[in-house]
Amino acid sequence: MLKSNFKIPENFRIKIPGDKSVSHRSVLFSSLSEGVSEITGFLEAEDPINTMKSFSKLGVDFQKKGIGNYIVNSPGKFHLKSPKEELDFGNGGTGIRLSAGLLSGLDKINTILTGDASLKKRPMKRIIEPLKLMEAQIDSINSDDKVPLKITGKKLKPISYFSKLSSAQVKSCLMLGAISSDVSLEYEEEELSRDHTENMLKFLGGKILFEKPTKFKIEPPFIFNGAKFKVPGDISSAAFFIVFGLLAEKGNLLIENVGLNPARTGILKILREMGGKIIEENIQEECGEIIGDLRIFPSELKKIEITKDLIPSIIDEIPILAIAGLFSKNGFEIRNAEDLRAKESDRIHSMVKNLKSIGVEVKEHQDGYEFEEVKSITSNLIESFMDHRIAMSFLVLKNLTKCELSIDDDTWIDTSFPDFKEIVSKLNS
Repeated sequence: MLKSNFKIPENFRIKIPGDKSVSHRSVLFSSLSEGVSEITGFLEAEDPINTMKSFSKLGVDFQKKGIGNYIVNSPGKFHLKSPKEELDFGNGGTGIRLSAGLLSGLDKINTILTGDASLKKRPMKRIIEPLKLMEAQIDSINSDDKVPLKITGKKLKPISYFSKLSSAQVKSCLMLGAISSDVSLEYEEEELSRDHTENMLKFLGGKILFEKPTKFKIEPPFIFNGAKFKVPGDISSAAFFIVFGLLAEKGNLLIENVGLNPARTGILKILREMGGKIIEENIQEECGEIIGDLRIFPSELKKIEITKDLIPSIIDEIPILAIAGLFSKNGFEIRNAEDLRAKESDRIHSMVKNLKSIGVEVKEHQDGYEFEEVKSITSNLIESFMDHRIAMSFLVLKNLTKCELSIDDDTWIDTSFPDFKEIVSKLNS
């Protein structure tokens, strides 16, 4: 079994950046809200910043008051204006998909949404089709169901929608379309996806009725006033350091102020079942989100079966879970995760190719991959595939093993975690 020679100082403390999903939503909901809002803990990474820049072009004023702290002055959803130029979301899939819903439901808003080379490869049919059921005027300019997207905002119609794809982006896109248009939406999904949009809607006083955890209805009016949005630390970013802590030879790690939304903590459940010792401390609630500290101890990990119902809650953490799997007794397997192919890169292909390049005998499936217990790895060049989580995952592996792994381009890390490499270097000191 592969062994780590990484050591962590006793009681080493880490503060991770704000949750990317909640940061995007804080921009969208503060823009929909009339008056002055405050955002604290905002993730100042490329993706959320691009969302903020896009909504500033719609007439929303964002004033930075400190690190992660912004004062937002919005005229409210009925007074946003069409931008004079395209809205560029860079690499932000969450930003563009959620914004597409919001803007589709705003009458008289005409705009084009675009992004970088990576974003232009990502599928948008998953939001275009249900939005058109709401009679949205949204089209792929190149007629390939991809970015750029042309939107002519209008009053949408209420629908009842069942999504076979358990995706928070699809769910939130339709919710925001309904909220913009002040119409009802009934939504159901097969498995529960992350529910930050539902939580933020409830925090602002919106009406949401649950028939069951995976089926709900939202009803107008959706008239919001300015509020204080507190963004917790991102558990997807914390996951990299949780794996560091579990696989260290000695020491323990405290990760502070982490969002512990139950729809996002599948990573903790899985790592605990694998044998990881993770203790939650200082639990509290802010803006409808549960937050707390995580204390991580070195642990012996083993292979487990990862069930289908957990996939939506761990979809962003699967690359770093696979790195943990390299150090696990009997290896690692992930299935029922075909949506990985629609992330910043095709993360099934990206992980399989890189694992093979370092000597891991890995079997690829359409919906995942698997490998037996790993004894050793070899040095090689790692391809990031323009994907921040691929780059970070293999940077973790490089530090755990001291193997000579080179990453072709780690600048993509800045899209979600600008201080990642700095924190890793402090762990090494």
